[in-house]
Amino acid sequence: MDVLVLAPIAVNLTFQKRGIGSNLIREGLRKAKDLGYGIVFLIGHPNYYPKFGFQPARNHGMELTQFEVPDDVFMVCELKDGELARISGELHYPASFFV
Repeated sequence: MDVLVLAPIAVNLTFQKRGIGSNLIREGLRKAKDLGYGIVFLIGHPNYYPKFGFQPARNHGMELTQFEVPDDVFMVCELKDGELARISGELHYPASFFV
């Protein structure tokens, strides 16, 4: 199944705390949904991303072995109802991500 990974998200320190990062994430999720994707993954801060609908991916039968990350930072967001029930297995980042 083709899925998207939202990463990396960064805002210059000078411009943080102005909602820029939140707007980038919301726009990324909106665009992903418009393109027909039902699921978006990320590796991110467990206290920040849940407010956008992200939750621990391993709780939904997903695995990530390309990176050693704690369970609470490997997250998934369901954009279409029922998509998480349809998927399990391992997320593989494509080679282009490592360039």
